[in-house]
Amino acid sequence: MKKILSDTIKNFFYILFPFIVIFLGTIYPSGDSDLGWHLKYGEYFFRTGKILRENTLSTMMPGFTWINSSWGTDLISYLIFHFSGFWGLSLTAALIIALILYIFKKSFKLSFWEISLLFPIILYMEQPMFAVSFRGQLLSFLGLAVLYYLLVNYQNGRKKMIFFCLPLFWLWSNIHGEFILGLGIFFLWAVAFILSKISFRGWKNIFSPLKEYLDLILSFILSVFAAVINPFGWEVYHEAVKHFNNPALKDIIEWISFERFSLLWWNLVIWEILIMLSILIHLEKKKLKENLPWLVPTFLILIMSYLVRRYNWVLLLISIPVVRIFFQTIRPKKRILADILSFTVLGGFYFYVISFQIPLANIFHMDWDRYCTDFVKCSPKSVEYVANNKLAGDDLLTFYNWGGWIIWNYPEVKPGIDGRMHLWRDDKGYSAFDEYYPLEQNIKDIDNSRYSKVLINTSKPLYKKLIKLVDQGRWKLLYRDDLAAVFSKNIVK
Repeated sequence: MKKILSDTIKNFFYILFPFIVIFLGTIYPSGDSDLGWHLKYGEYFFRTGKILRENTLSTMMPGFTWINSSWGTDLISYLIFHFSGFWGLSLTAALIIALILYIFKKSFKLSFWEISLLFPIILYMEQPMFAVSFRGQLLSFLGLAVLYYLLVNYQNGRKKMIFFCLPLFWLWSNIHGEFILGLGIFFLWAVAFILSKISFRGWKNIFSPLKEYLDLILSFILSVFAAVINPFGWEVYHEAVKHFNNPALKDIIEWISFERFSLLWWNLVIWEILIMLSILIHLEKKKLKENLPWLVPTFLILIMSYLVRRYNWVLLLISIPVVRIFFQTIRPKKRILADILSFTVLGGFYFYVISFQIPLANIFHMDWDRYCTDFVKCSPKSVEYVANNKLAGDDLLTFYNWGGWIIWNYPEVKPGIDGRMHLWRDDKGYSAFDEYYPLEQNIKDIDNSRYSKVLINTSKPLYKKLIKLVDQGRWKLLYRDDLAAVFSKNIVK
């Protein structure tokens, strides 16, 4: 009986406790500025049984047909929110993050020491991503974790498991557009794996060994085709490719690089140093070739992370099999000392989360008012003013970041533009974002535009321009608070 009790306590602290800490440590209020339109798309599907394909939610580019690669995420988001509200989104996000790290732990058989040191560092560095709470990108991270689990099993001899990539990429392509990055990582891993095996045997007969990897090659090819089984067919590839080297992304914060010498930039530099040290250790221990399949994707995503910050969040996860060797190297030789240090780190993290982070998150007191006040910085009273005075219409320019929130909360007020639309471009080359952004930044003169009414955040250059136009008697200030202002153009008779 004592042994059973002892084993239960041991299993709790060595297996369950780290992931309880991870779960609690990643509970954040849901503050995604795109949440509103995701919910509206999900609501439309469950109300009509159809996918909303044409733009009916904004005044700019009405009727535009959009390839919505995150349509599955919209359904999931709506179901969670419908039954449990904001707190459901928060708990779901934390559960997914814990599951992602558990799959990596299981895949690479990470020790208690590695988990205790490596995972808190990852949680700290992923905080800007995880703090948004539930969003489609988290589901893509889960897809990456499952992909790595299948690749590990293939590497360890369970070769037929690689065909589970087919349902993985079918599901992934129906949930989030980042499936194409998953396919890219799969391709890099497969090429590096095959080359490392061939190089062990010599290069005299390349094609004979390739027969051994037919399962791997076939699985990748079929996964490319499996991803096409979705409501948009091959168009999901076209939509996903838009997110690579598109000049329109230069104005979207998650698609630009970190500001040099900022905290996030230094975090990336530190992680790069950790990767390089790990590669040196691999060289010293003569393990470079056998770990080449994990090193190649890590190195390329590292380079991409300096160009686009969004890839940094992927890098931190896919480099786990690379950097773990560093933590293995610094592990104390005495197990009791390693366990004491591990429990100290996890225990300290646990008490910080319980004492500060959970009370601050206060997820059970999250609503749309707090969403506006603490996260998106929106102004309900300004939109209510627009609604009550019937100012909505094609000639109303609205603030980009508030589009999704307006779509869900004020269906009587169509925003001009929202977070769906940054890459939309019609057959004639027209882009709503290309029209909107120069006006918001006062690069183009609002006075010479087609808009006679404006709802804008008071921190934007357009607000300052409109205040000057008010002083000149050319525009009227109809409403203003700390966050928003509503203007109308004076009609010249």
